[in-house]
Amino acid sequence: MCYASRRDALIAVSLANLCYLRVWTELLTYRRWDTYLMKLPPGPPAMLAAMTNVLLLAVLFWGAATLARRSGSKRIWTVAECGFLIFLIVPLNALRAVLSRISDLFKSTLFEVLGIRGVLIAGVSLILAGALGILFFHRRMAAAAATALAMLSPFCAVTFGQAIWKSIQYDAAGFAARPAATLVPGAPERRVVWIVADEWDYRLTFVDRDASLRLPEIDGLRGRTFFADHARPPGPETSISIPAYFTGRPVKGVVYDGPSELQVEFSGTGKLAPWSKEPNVFTRAHDLGFNTAAVEWFHPTCRVLSGLASCEWWQIALQANSMGHSFGELVPDQARSLFETSLLSVFGQSLGVESHIATYRAILRDGIQTANNARYGFTFIHLPIPHAPHGYDRRTGQFELRNSPIRGYVDSLALLDVAVGELRREMIKAGTWDGTTVLITSDHPYREAEVLDGKSDPRIPWILKMAHQREGVVYSRSFNAVLTQDLLLGVLRGELANASDVGRWLDCRN
Repeated sequence: MCYASRRDALIAVSLANLCYLRVWTELLTYRRWDTYLMKLPPGPPAMLAAMTNVLLLAVLFWGAATLARRSGSKRIWTVAECGFLIFLIVPLNALRAVLSRISDLFKSTLFEVLGIRGVLIAGVSLILAGALGILFFHRRMAAAAATALAMLSPFCAVTFGQAIWKSIQYDAAGFAARPAATLVPGAPERRVVWIVADEWDYRLTFVDRDASLRLPEIDGLRGRTFFADHARPPGPETSISIPAYFTGRPVKGVVYDGPSELQVEFSGTGKLAPWSKEPNVFTRAHDLGFNTAAVEWFHPTCRVLSGLASCEWWQIALQANSMGHSFGELVPDQARSLFETSLLSVFGQSLGVESHIATYRAILRDGIQTANNARYGFTFIHLPIPHAPHGYDRRTGQFELRNSPIRGYVDSLALLDVAVGELRREMIKAGTWDGTTVLITSDHPYREAEVLDGKSDPRIPWILKMAHQREGVVYSRSFNAVLTQDLLLGVLRGELANASDVGRWLDCRN
């Protein structure tokens, strides 16, 4: 093999390896706190798939370079140089994804800083600048890029060596769920179903609703339930709000501490406490003689908390966990992921969007089954909607929405209405709806609301249907929804039997 061909091969392997920089980072450099949100750590199939993909892409690059050299045509070589420079977008996007782990500026925060129009202008400007550079300076740019890639080629040995070592040392023992709580015999006298719709925004649902959006199920419940129009969230994001909800105590901050623990700083304490050691709504309900169940998203509740007779959990859909599990799934999906983000894709819907849709369907299915299971007196269901990514198109009623990271929120509100309607109808069909107290609320408002329409509101929806309730009540005093746990335990104890009881209970705590 001549010197030029050997150098081309070295550059090809280096370029292919850097194209998978984001994938390698996800596989090899995850930290202890990253494991908290993982169903399982990356395993040997993912490592083998990444090595296979790098080698396949390197062969493709090297073959293209060899054909261009053998052609002897300056025009073909110029085209090859320009194509090489254009393809550098792929490793540069991988670098952007890696940097996004360090700074939110490379993620949705960029939309907050520049706005949608600003991001588009910046993107078009960068494309034009790159095109002009390639047009007039492609030879110098290609030579400089090739030299840099040759210098970075030892990085291939590092990634392959780490992948082999990680595969040999793979251990997922710490990711197992806690043992289920012992079932309490007999049917419960009272039943509660608590539903949290992630990132459900009060203002965009009830105040500044999009003119084309119809929410018949939610509007119908609003008129027949205890409707609080000034409920405030326990925290600004899911990581804080859910521990606050489950413990009934305000939370200032949290620290992910491995796959099975969350360190929580309760407001006013100034210190961290392990969430797993704190009394929670499930242990308290179990102590009252009720079987408890959770159908959870985001937090690995099944691994962290006790008191649950039944628990299912789905992780948040990210690029890192949306590429399948088997070697056969991972090879094509890792390659596809080079040309998309968690929200955007040249293929239409990204792997992250497809995974999120599958998660929503599974949670709704299991949530309905659990809500209708007569053994459980207390059930918690955490819906992953209207949280992004958005894949539901409200105009067609199908999961075919593409590349809509901000405006797609309106479609996800419509999907939430569909989910609420399906849950209600299935509970009516099973004969559980009327006799069950059902609360539907949120963990925090839509964080990109100002990007969507320039406004924001700190309130969250809080809709409580008491068992056998027939008439609607509007409650307009402000309260922090962290009180929800205590209120629902009061329902289980029989202390709160109707909407009037709930109103008086909230009045006493304001």
